[in-house]
Amino acid sequence: MLTFAVALKDKGVPVAEIAKKLTIKTGKNAGKHPSVASLYRALAEAEAAAVDDGLPLRPKHVRIRRPEDPLTHEEIDLREQLQSQPHPSMEIRS
Repeated sequence: MLTFAVALKDKGVPVAEIAKKLTIKTGKNAGKHPSVASLYRALAEAEAAAVDDGLPLRPKHVRIRRPEDPLTHEEIDLREQLQSQPHPSMEIRS
């Protein structure tokens, strides 16, 4: 429910309208809409949690690379780092 609320807020939907679209599923207020104040509090807590762990609330778009596309310098460096590491299954056998 919070992810849906964050997505709507990101699209510019007013919090009061978001609250009308949500329904509490459990507890003594099951079946009712959350209050606007509760929704503001939940959105603020979600934003603070995202800042704490450094992760965005929503995933970022990435470019999907085709096999025929040339590698970037970062991709080449990463490939070399990964190839220089021992394979995990080889460590178990030792």
